[in-house]
Amino acid sequence: MPVLNPRFAGLTLASAVLFVGCGAPPNDYVAPPPPDVTVMRPVVQSIVEYIEENGETEAVERVEVRARVRGFVQAIEFAPGQTVDRETLLYQIEDDEYVARVKLSVAEVAAAEAAISVAKAQILTSQAEVDRAARELERQRSLLSQQATSQSEFDAAIAADEAAKANLAAAESAVEAARATRQQSQARLDQSQLDLGYTQVTAPIAGRVTKTDIRLGNLVESGTELTVVVDDSRIFANFNISDRQLLQFREARDQSASGRMSQQTWSQVRVLLRRESDTGFPFEGRLDYVDQEGVDTTTGTLRLRAVFENEDGGLFPGLFVTVRVAVATRDDALLVPARAVLRDRVGPFLLIVGEDNRVERRDIQTGQQSEGWVVIDQGLAENERIIVEGLQRARPGIPVNPLEKTATPADLPPG
Repeated sequence: MPVLNPRFAGLTLASAVLFVGCGAPPNDYVAPPPPDVTVMRPVVQSIVEYIEENGETEAVERVEVRARVRGFVQAIEFAPGQTVDRETLLYQIEDDEYVARVKLSVAEVAAAEAAISVAKAQILTSQAEVDRAARELERQRSLLSQQATSQSEFDAAIAADEAAKANLAAAESAVEAARATRQQSQARLDQSQLDLGYTQVTAPIAGRVTKTDIRLGNLVESGTELTVVVDDSRIFANFNISDRQLLQFREARDQSASGRMSQQTWSQVRVLLRRESDTGFPFEGRLDYVDQEGVDTTTGTLRLRAVFENEDGGLFPGLFVTVRVAVATRDDALLVPARAVLRDRVGPFLLIVGEDNRVERRDIQTGQQSEGWVVIDQGLAENERIIVEGLQRARPGIPVNPLEKTATPADLPPG
C-alpha cells in the first residue's frame, strides 16, 4: 500500500474542512416568540358604593362608681368581672356614725314638733287673753260714757288690750319660728338618712364590674372612685368622614345643598363593621349620632357614631375597627382584579393588549376595592383586554401572546 507524504495529508484534510464549511447555512439571529400573558376583560357588575373608614368602639353604658360618704369599707360584695343587676350591693361602708346622726336628727325633729305644739297652745292662751281684754275695754268704754268709771281705769283697759294683742302676735311668731326649726331639723334628718343610705354602694346600671383597688378596711372619702360598671350589650363605633364624603353621601340621598338631614334620616343609615381579625363585615348596625357642630375646620371631617347590638359579646370597648357605610348603588361599574393595577409616581395604571397584540399603558382612576377587585372610575373601556398575569414579562410597546381568561361568578365579589 502506497504511503502518503504527511505534508500532503495535512493539506488534504484542511481542504476537506474548508469544503464542508462553505456548504453550512448562515448563523442569522432569530427573535424569540412573544411572551405569553393572561388577559381578562373588565367585568361589568352592579355594586354598592360605600364609605370605609377606621373607627374605635366604646361601651354604650359605662359608669364610674364613687363613694358618696366618708368611711371605712366594711364589705365588698362582688368579684371582678361579675355581671350584676342595677341596684346590686357592691360595697358596704361602716354606718355606725350615720345611724347615730339619723337618731339625733329624729330627736331634733321630735323636739321641734313639741315646740310647735307649745307655741300653738300659747296662741290659744293669748287669744283668750285678747278676747277678755277686748271685753273689758268695751265695758270700760261704756262705763266711761255713763261717767261710771274713771279715766285711769279706762286707760288701763286700753293698755291691757294692746298687751294681749302683742302677746298673741308673739305667740304666732313663736309658732312660725318653731315650724322653721322643724324644717331645719327635717332637712338634717333627710340628709342624714341619705348619708346612711349612701353607706350601701350599689350598681347604678346593669353590667359587668371591673376590678377594684379598694380593700377591706380602707378609708374612702366622698368622691373616691371605687370601681366601674360597664354594659357592653350594645357598642358604639366612633369614626370620621371627610367633607367630600359627606357631600357625596347627601347627594346620593337626593338631599339639596341647603337641606338638612334629620336625625331620623341619619338613624336609618346602615353601617357595617369588622374587626382586624375579620375577613368580611360580620357586624351590622345603624348610625346613632352625627356631630351637631358640623365639620371640624381643623381636620375637615365630620364625627359620626354608629350603634351595634352586642348580646353575644363579639365586640369589646376600645377596639380599632373598620366601618363601612353604604352610599348608593352603581349598576354599570367596571371591575378588574386588584393585582392588575400597577402604580408609579404618575399614578395608577393598567397594562392592556391592543388590537396588534402590543402592550399599552393605560392611566386610570380607581374607586373602591373589595375582596381582590378594584372599581375603575375612568380610563378604561368595557371591551379592552387587561393583562392580569405575566406582568413581569410585559412592557409597553412589545408584542405579546395574549391568553384570554374569563372571570367566573365565584371569582367576583358580592354585589
